[in-house]
Amino acid sequence: MTSLPCPHHHASLSAFRKLDRPLPSNIAWAAEHGAAPSHTVRFSPEVLGELRTNRSLLQEEIPLEGLSLENSDFPCLRETAAMLQRKYLQAGSGFVIVTGLAEVLDSQTELENTFWRLCLELGRPFVQKSGFVRFGRVENLGRPLQERPRYHETGTGGSIHTDSPIMPAVADYVGLLCVRPALSGGDSKFISVGRIHNILLEHAPDLLDELYQPFYFDRRLKPDEISAHNPATLYEPIFSYDPALGDHGLRLRWQPEYVWQAPQLPNVPPLTERQHLALHLLEGLLEDRTGALTIKAGMQAGDIQLLNNHVIAHGRTAFEDHVRSDDPTAIDPDRRRLMRRVWLHAHA
Repeated sequence: MTSLPCPHHHASLSAFRKLDRPLPSNIAWAAEHGAAPSHTVRFSPEVLGELRTNRSLLQEEIPLEGLSLENSDFPCLRETAAMLQRKYLQAGSGFVIVTGLAEVLDSQTELENTFWRLCLELGRPFVQKSGFVRFGRVENLGRPLQERPRYHETGTGGSIHTDSPIMPAVADYVGLLCVRPALSGGDSKFISVGRIHNILLEHAPDLLDELYQPFYFDRRLKPDEISAHNPATLYEPIFSYDPALGDHGLRLRWQPEYVWQAPQLPNVPPLTERQHLALHLLEGLLEDRTGALTIKAGMQAGDIQLLNNHVIAHGRTAFEDHVRSDDPTAIDPDRRRLMRRVWLHAHA
């Protein structure tokens, strides 16, 4: 199989430079690229039959720190993972939603075990937070804003971002399993990083230059987590480009709250006027109030979302959770929207 260079390939810092040409439309796409159904595939009858036959192997619960599993009994699932990576993550639109699991698997453990096995074929899961979590939970914990919750702990929408921007090496791929959908809302939103870059290159090249310079990112660490080896901030450019990867070498590192709020931390300088202008322009384009750049997609229980974290910026609409029958002011913990998330470094 001929494959593109590994997205996780890291050149020396001096090898990175600004991309000074527009990217082609298959990478820099807009909303007319296709509605959500054209980016949705269904697990084949062979895969679903294989899962049904091997349900006893899907009974092992995946802990937060992950689990090493052997997939020799799932050749169809392995072939499907290779196809999804080749056709959708390393080419095409950069994302895909895969359906069908809920028709043959009826427990949360089985769904999560299957999802974890699929992700292991795509790359190496790495830690998301607190030093050990590789199999994350995305759910509204109802934490007050003064506690500075991370995005995945809220029910808010609208913030278009890339995942793991506060990690020195960001995720190549992001996997998301829908265990339970929200009562309403929570649709996924996808935008081509290449399309945003093309717009900036044509209309505001000077401000695009600014976004290729390093910015401080607030890593949202607790005071007792901060040390010389685990600093409170990260200092990295928002756009970068590795020419060794050609059209697939453009990268975006972005979570607006982490950049805007970094100057509130000790020893972080205020943003300059040009930085303010560049950030406002980037954020406005990604918000896409016209809807011309964004593809939206809903997810149901058992659906899996996979995306290339370098070429896709994503987000969600705000959502409303189910509430307790005896207390309509409290979220029902057994019915709240739950997604399981995996960050992956692609296999070399």
